[in-house]
Amino acid sequence: MSELGLACQRAVSRLVGTPTLGFYLLDGSMPVLKYSHQVDPGMLDDYTDRLGANDPLIESLHQRPVATTGMSIYGDRDWRHSEMFRLLRRWGYDGNLCGPLCLDGALAGILYTAGLGHGGRSDELVRARMDIICRASSMALDRIAESGFVAHAPSGGCAEAALPPRSAEVARLVRLGRSNKEIARAMAISENTVKEHVANLRHRFGVRNRTELAARLSAQAGRAASA
Repeated sequence: MSELGLACQRAVSRLVGTPTLGFYLLDGSMPVLKYSHQVDPGMLDDYTDRLGANDPLIESLHQRPVATTGMSIYGDRDWRHSEMFRLLRRWGYDGNLCGPLCLDGALAGILYTAGLGHGGRSDELVRARMDIICRASSMALDRIAESGFVAHAPSGGCAEAALPPRSAEVARLVRLGRSNKEIARAMAISENTVKEHVANLRHRFGVRNRTELAARLSAQAGRAASA
């Protein structure tokens, strides 16, 4: 796996222009680090503790497996107030880029890079190059999986069940009509964290507001129950 990680790092450095790399495989909803290059161990721990299984970029890649950035997920207005941006700035970066590694059509891992001046959105050419790297890496990962070294990713179920655990619980409580304050109290998290989860869920399900989100979640739960 380290050889694949090194090959990914070299490709990202050459084509994307950033030397940093985090190569993760997913264990359920949790990204597990397999290889890193020029990333402070403290930042890796910080990422696992503060985002990890609740990383909105991973949630986005489950929905649409193409390379994306934090600013693209949060939008210009909310990006600089997000936990992801604060984490990046804490370690000296101002932007990131994340691409999907897929097995059997399902998200199995991610490639992460970050940089200064890398920008929030990243231009289309850079994203296209990251997608090429990820497709080639997914093919290599598939060959490794066929050798028995990597478990194939599970097939997806209903949308809510496929969410990371904390996001799934927020989604369930939104569906039941709970307020942000009630959700924060029930889950022992801050209201700002709840708001970030709700914003990520709205983006994931393509709805404009909380009412539409609750309706979408209720409809999907109903279909899953009758299946």
